[in-house]
Amino acid sequence: MGYTLLLVMAVLLISCGGGGKKEVKETVAESALYEVSINGMTCTGCENTIQSNLLKVPGIISVKASHTLGNAIVEFEPAKVDSVKIKEVVDGLGYDAVKVISRQAE
Repeated sequence: MGYTLLLVMAVLLISCGGGGKKEVKETVAESALYEVSINGMTCTGCENTIQSNLLKVPGIISVKASHTLGNAIVEFEPAKVDSVKIKEVVDGLGYDAVKVISRQAE
């Protein structure tokens, strides 16, 4: 039994590469920011609804909505999503995305 366990461990060590280093490449997509002016938000529940639904859209990285400011700051990947899609999602939730403007990253 001891030899079988030793043999299994040796096979695993060899097949797993013996701990050799592997290069890992991380791809960072280019991102941009929009400030979306939104009418109809009245509470933090509205903020959460907008944030959670926009985050479901492929290409949306982050969302920070504020009912007191009447806006949402949306970080996104321009290659995957545009202002039209963002406006469609917000409007589809029963709010009114009245203006979408580009912002510089802070």
